[in-house]
Amino acid sequence: MHDNALIGNTLLLENVPCAVLPADFVRIWRKWLSRPAEVPRPETVDTSPLFCQHDQLVFDPNAPNDWDSDVALIQMSEWLILQEL
Repeated sequence: MHDNALIGNTLLLENVPCAVLPADFVRIWRKWLSRPAEVPRPETVDTSPLFCQHDQLVFDPNAPNDWDSDVALIQMSEWLILQEL
């Protein structure tokens, strides 16, 4: 389901608790999950690209037009796993 968020199909995620992450991290994380022996595991989640110099979000989460290829949604269950690691 969360793969849909990377291709802009966020309607499938309505009423599902989600977290917002940089899309590059999500892509690298999923590559590592599918090929852990070949792809290095990402070290940390850097959310700084999601914020401006005033520590405000660089997009409006309620405005679909603000979502671009730099932002990805993941289910909260996946975020909790990432948080533990």
